[in-house]
Amino acid sequence: MEIILNIDNYEALESNNFVLSTIEKDKIKKQIDFGNIKKYSLANIGPGADWIVILLLLDLGLQLIKVGAEINDGIDGWIGLGKKLHKLFHRNRIVSIDNDGATALAINLIAKKQEIARLEKIEESTIKLADLSGMIHGNKGLSKEPYNYYIQSYCINNSDIYVIGIKSTGEVKIIKHFVLNNHGFEEKR
Repeated sequence: MEIILNIDNYEALESNNFVLSTIEKDKIKKQIDFGNIKKYSLANIGPGADWIVILLLLDLGLQLIKVGAEINDGIDGWIGLGKKLHKLFHRNRIVSIDNDGATALAINLIAKKQEIARLEKIEESTIKLADLSGMIHGNKGLSKEPYNYYIQSYCINNSDIYVIGIKSTGEVKIIKHFVLNNHGFEEKR
């Protein structure tokens, strides 16, 4: 999973030739409460004006949920990850998340609505709102396309279908919720 973070002290980083020291890396780990960071890199996501951010590659330690995949184990891990990401967005630490981060936020939102014993990701789509690869040389991964809208649908407990919209900036919304009944599916309001 990739996430993009705000930089607290840009001037200090600039004076250090934009290299993160071990102390700075440890500070980031502590602030965001993710001990499983595989890679740190700096990126510029400000088309037309510099906006230097930190791109983190995280090792989730969770089974990634593919379309059509059903999970029964690991749901609590995804919910926990979603809670951590949600807190970081509220503290204005995270600038952008990738599709896996969107999945964690979606599952966390669904878990607030009902108990999840079984989960299947039915479909997912990414709407790329901006592609910075042609504007800013050297950007990779999420920093190349940091502005996205993710649409994901899930079947929960073989009875509920949720269609969730997730902005890469952390806003999560239930677009539709359908419930299985004796006549098929009906929309829950």
